[in-house]
Amino acid sequence: MKRNGFTLVELLVVIAIIAVLIGLLLPAVQAAREAARRMQCTNNIKQITLAVIGYEATYKVYCCGSYGYIDNEGQPDAWMRRSWYYHILPYIEQNVLYDVYNEHYQHPEASPGGRGAFDYTNLPAKTTIVPTLMCPDDQNNPKVHNGSSLQNQQGFHGNYVGNGGNTYFNVDASGAWKQEACMDLNGIFPPLRAIKPAHVTDGTSNTLMFSEIRLVPDGAQGTGKEDIRGRLINCRHTGALFSTLYAPNTSEPDRHHYCISTVYAPCTNTNQKNLVSARSYHSGGVAASMCDGSVTFISETVDLEAYHAMGSRDGMETAFLDE
Repeated sequence: MKRNGFTLVELLVVIAIIAVLIGLLLPAVQAAREAARRMQCTNNIKQITLAVIGYEATYKVYCCGSYGYIDNEGQPDAWMRRSWYYHILPYIEQNVLYDVYNEHYQHPEASPGGRGAFDYTNLPAKTTIVPTLMCPDDQNNPKVHNGSSLQNQQGFHGNYVGNGGNTYFNVDASGAWKQEACMDLNGIFPPLRAIKPAHVTDGTSNTLMFSEIRLVPDGAQGTGKEDIRGRLINCRHTGALFSTLYAPNTSEPDRHHYCISTVYAPCTNTNQKNLVSARSYHSGGVAASMCDGSVTFISETVDLEAYHAMGSRDGMETAFLDE
């Protein structure tokens, strides 16, 4: 009796064809997933940008980058370290969290030792995760704890940071964090100063509002090893801002008081000429938003002069953006 079946050669050919098809399919699936994550990231930046615009519609100013000196030891409000994050919560459907924070802020007696009404050491719900502030491509999310003691945790960190300008955050070469220098940052979110749309003389469509960074895990609890980039609660040393001094995804290391250098987010631990550059895990650049509410993708090969112009609100460099 004749039996039907496959020869070994035919079986190997079928397996080879299936392998080729899988080889063609997997990159397409991965590309589709990356496109979806990038779209989600873009949507997140869009939401927080519209939140700031909504805040401005109510109060006629953009929210401050941070409240208190960038390095504010010894000042009366030394422990009141709110960032723009606090103010946009009601505009991204986080009203309950905002009410919890605001209740704490309205009662200075809640802070031990008179350290300030927004003392991060006893801020309730500070480890609450807000997905809108997280890029889905960053595998270090969510970041809520750090290398400090359990009583000194820093709270929720986010991937999205505000435009501080196109310079160093502290321009004093000695490393001194002078109030005047901090307030004179030429971006949208200088510390201690609320910018109005009228101050954006370069045009809201030409000036950046938000971009993204890569989070770096801190050391084990109790080690004291901390990376404050993306820190939104205890906003000290401009952890919630970025600068356009260097191109996106630059190999130039960030410069900060408290940071942990990694291959994907290099950093020099210093108190001089501090800055943070925009970085992402998206191929070729970073997601960013403009002050008019539009969202764009900035290539890591962007013309640096044009990128500098996008970082300043009043540099009158719009001609570079038209080229």
